[in-house]
Amino acid sequence: MADEDPRGLSGRCGIAVLIIVIAAISATTILYAAGSTQENSPTGSNGLATADGQIALPAPDHKSGSTLDYAMEHRRSSRSYLNESISPETLSLILWSAQGITDPASGKRTAPSAMHTYPITLYMAVNNVTGVSPGMYTYDPVTHSISRYLDAAGKDAVLEAMGQRQVFSAPVTIILSGNSTVFTEKGQSSETALRHICLEAGHIVQNILLMETSREMAGVPFTGFNSTAVDEQLGLTGGHHVVYAVTAAYPADR
Repeated sequence: MADEDPRGLSGRCGIAVLIIVIAAISATTILYAAGSTQENSPTGSNGLATADGQIALPAPDHKSGSTLDYAMEHRRSSRSYLNESISPETLSLILWSAQGITDPASGKRTAPSAMHTYPITLYMAVNNVTGVSPGMYTYDPVTHSISRYLDAAGKDAVLEAMGQRQVFSAPVTIILSGNSTVFTEKGQSSETALRHICLEAGHIVQNILLMETSREMAGVPFTGFNSTAVDEQLGLTGGHHVVYAVTAAYPADR
């Protein structure tokens, strides 16, 4: 075989190097653009943002935390909190404990529900969660994700309507609303519907408090607020009404 012409080889090498340099510049530009887009996303960073304004939460980590016995023994209500953010992993566990799907085939969840109706919707007033912009969010148990519902100003208006000081320092306040129409459409009276909703809200909040305690956190459940004013700020109508709320935070009084 004839020897390569050094000049031809050099020319081809030069072209190859030029192609590599152009590709590298293009890749850097794409990565920079992607990073800029994520940084400006209203849902924050850390890879949490998904399509349609949803934030996919990390899968719940059931291997950490203390025992149920410990959580039941040490659960205490707290209204004084450290200025410490909640991680997406911790928020994932708290919301899963509230309404997480435990049997995908049947749709059954962590808290029992009368007639398998699940009339409760969870609204989260987010003040300080890593990677999540402040605002009001709703939880979707099926996709284990949260969706932005109101911006930071809307969230502040909801907290003002609640009127309790702990909601302003808590990283997260979870507000539970119930839909009575799922019962009245089944022929249940409005009084029966309210009883079902309030009992289910109690199951959910107890789950939240025990999960918080198992992670060295604490909160306080409360109903001492003007529910009509909170309904108005959340835009709830018809048979949808707020019935309960609970904070999630790292306590300062322990």
